[in-house]
Amino acid sequence: MQFTHRHVFAASLDRVVGMFANPEFVAQRSAGIGAEDGESWVDGTADGAFTVSIRRVVASETIPAEFRSFVGRDLHVRYTEVWEPPSGADRVGTFAVEIQGAPGHAAGAVGLAPYGETTEFLATGEVKVSIPLVGGMVEKVVVEAVVKGLAQELDSADDWLAR
Repeated sequence: MQFTHRHVFAASLDRVVGMFANPEFVAQRSAGIGAEDGESWVDGTADGAFTVSIRRVVASETIPAEFRSFVGRDLHVRYTEVWEPPSGADRVGTFAVEIQGAPGHAAGAVGLAPYGETTEFLATGEVKVSIPLVGGMVEKVVVEAVVKGLAQELDSADDWLAR
């Protein structure tokens, strides 16, 4: 199941890219979604290519009860974002979300583009769940969770930029 999410930051592209490459901000992203345990790191810098990695453990109570039997007590989530070096006015990258032991994943593209005094963020992706009969229902729930989590992270990013 495919999804798209847009967000506009009230900041320049350079400030937004700098935030995404900031290890303190990445740690805030990791902690901000209710993770019980996790780690995060950034490899590279905002002026070149960089990779954001977040690993966290999230209690399965965060997903609907009817799907908990597929994942166990805790969700071990690995999120990776790979940003390419600057090329033109925009910044582009990819992302992937894997849940250890779960029969599915999410992946797609991310981009940042200057838009006057602001910066537009765009994420497009696809969630695939390979569970016979109920895979489509699970995909819908996962897409809703991904979009909701992304919206919360981006709202938190707005707060970060406002400081």
